[in-house]
Formats: sequence, structure tokens, C-alpha cells
Amino acid sequence: MSNLRKQMLSKSLPPIGPSSSKKLLSSNENKSSSIRNYEPIEWNTYFNDKRFIAIEKNIFCVYSRSIPDSSAPILFFLHGGGFSGLSWALMSKAVTNLVRCQCIAVDIRGHGETKTTDESDLSIETLTHDICQILHYLFNEENKTPIFLIGHSMGGALAVHVAKQNPTLIDALCVIDVVEGSALESLNSMQCFLSSRPKQFSTPEQAVEYMVRSGQVRNVESARVSVIGQIQPMINIQSNEGSSSTAAAAASNSTFPEVSHLCETVREEDEEQEQDNNHNHNSSIDTQKPTTSNVSNEINKYTWRIDLSKTEKFWKGWFSGLSKLFLSCECPKLLLLAGVDRLDRDLTVGQMQGKFQMHVVPKSGHAVHEDAPEQVADCIASFLVRHKLVQANDDSFQGTLPGC
Repeated sequence: MSNLRKQMLSKSLPPIGPSSSKKLLSSNENKSSSIRNYEPIEWNTYFNDKRFIAIEKNIFCVYSRSIPDSSAPILFFLHGGGFSGLSWALMSKAVTNLVRCQCIAVDIRGHGETKTTDESDLSIETLTHDICQILHYLFNEENKTPIFLIGHSMGGALAVHVAKQNPTLIDALCVIDVVEGSALESLNSMQCFLSSRPKQFSTPEQAVEYMVRSGQVRNVESARVSVIGQIQPMINIQSNEGSSSTAAAAASNSTFPEVSHLCETVREEDEEQEQDNNHNHNSSIDTQKPTTSNVSNEINKYTWRIDLSKTEKFWKGWFSGLSKLFLSCECPKLLLLAGVDRLDRDLTVGQMQGKFQMHVVPKSGHAVHEDAPEQVADCIASFLVRHKLVQANDDSFQGTLPGC
């Protein structure tokens, strides 16, 4: 090799010595420190209280985030199918930082820590009856604070039915990422999606990891608190009767503090992180059904709280006629979407006629309120301030204008 070529190569390559070794070591250390933490976060990091309410032998789990002013308006949250009240944890904290309000999130029948006499009945009529009972249990129509009903996916459809049946109780309505047309269309592929999910997990951390890596919840912090409400120890399946009686006892000894999926799989994580975690991911998530030959180990594993595949007969009932029902509600209405392509004909016409406000939250998946809790909180706070239903915590609050 010529001397000239050796000189050119020496100039283009980094120096070899102690400084290069330190730089490489530092790079590896930073890469190791960037590994995500999937350890679950306790509910009380975001909510002030957790109570069990007994109504007609049913035990409903209710989370709340309150403020010293018990007369502040109520934001009442209804989660989507397969989720739980913990789905609203980060959003509740974000919105109370913007406006003076209280937040209440309930575990719907068959979900979270709620226990009912018939866990398999998820018809829209039964779910609507449940929520109406809870609302009347907690609030007095004659002397109540304003109630803003907010629902995501299945919970959004449920919120519309509840608002329609209680026009004097509900002051405003928000539906998050559920539209009749696109919802009914997506039902055709729902069973395929559900069958592709892991059947069990060895630890809660692995369940959190799965939800994040599959893109079902893009916000790691939100997944760390909300996924716990979506899974249960497999041993609980064999002792549901005992857990129901325990919940009933807890409900009888507690009082509520005074207050006066559709799932879709989105993009996977980037290829570099996929390669870094590929070995752990493949070995940690068990996609096979439990076997009877290792029962002692199975009881230490976790599975989904609800088998959504068995609720198929209720799916069309949740969403059929939803758009017209939403437009017929007389209270102020807000529709938050992950993409404008989700609008169907009725809602497109209604939006052009100004019958509701709409906002698209970019770079979020189906779980909009979990993926972008600050943005959703800002949209909701702006909507409520604009309609003079709440007061901003800061006089300089500008809010977000409705739009795409």
C-alpha cells in the first residue's frame, strides 16, 4: 500500500487508544440505561381514592381523583372493552392540573375489579343500566354538580346511551375514537386479532411489555398503571366466588368520598429496539394455552381479566345506530379521534352542521387518552372552559381550538 493511501486511511479512521475505548464503553452504558422499565405503577400515584360500591348484589370498583372543593364539576370516565378504570389514570392527573374538576373512573361490568352476578352479560342495555345506577347512587339530580361524561371505544358508545337516557343529569358528553361505521367494519377482524394475543404471562411486567411493544398502548407510563386492570392471576379464575364476597364486605365497610376495543394493533417498535429485546420478548411472553400437566406453575401466571372473544354477540349492539344517537343528544358534545378517516357519513354531515366539536389527536393509536394524555386533557379542558362548565386553574390558560 502506498504511503499516500496509508495517510488518507489514517485520517478517516478514529484514533485507537484509551479515549476510543472509553467512548465505546460510554455508548454501551447509555444503551443499557435506555432499556425501558415495565414495572407496574400503583393506582394511588394518580387517584386519591378507590372504593367498592354495592348495588343490587353487584360490586363496582370506582377510582376517584378529587380536590378540596367538593362542588367542583365531575368528569366521569367509561373505559373501552378489555380496559379498566385505570386507563384514565394519567389523563385524570393531567386534566386536574389544567381546570378545577374532580375525576371518577369506574370498572365496567366484567372488567377490572368489579364483580357482578352475571359477568357474561355485556349487552348495551345491561351496561347502560349499571352506569345509570352508579350515577344515581352517587349524585342527586335536584342538587348536583355538573357531570361531564367521557367514554372511549365501547365506553364511548355506552356514554352516548347513558347521556340519552339521563338528559337532566349529564351536562356534556365526550366520545373518544369510536364511530359507528368504522367500528362495525372492524368487527370482522376482531376475532382474528383476539386469537393472536398471548393467552398468559409469567409476570405483570411481561403483560405491560406486550401492550407497549404491540403498539396497543404507546405510552409506557400509562401502560405501567393501566395494564394491571386488564389482567388477573390465573388462580383467581378458580376462586371468583370468594373474591366476590370479599369485595362485598369491602363495599359494606366503605363510603364514597363526598362529591357536591375495540382494540387495534398498530406499528411495532423500531427495528433497533426490536433486535435488542428480541430474545427477552420471545422467551417471556407465552402465546400458548395453559396445559394441564403443569397446574402448579400455571396458578402463578397471569391471564386476561375478560375473554373478549366470548362477548362477540354483544358487539353490534354496542355500535349499531350510534352516530344518530350521538347527534340526538342535546348537551354539548365533543368527538376526539386518532384519525379523521374514522368519520362516517352521519357524523361528517353533523360536523359540517356544527352539531358537535371534533378534534383529531395526531400520532396516537386507538387508546388516544393513554397515548397522549396531556393532549387529550388539553382538548377536554378547552372544551369545558369554552362552554363555561369549569374554571381554569390559571387565568392565562388558552386551550386548544377544535379542529384536525
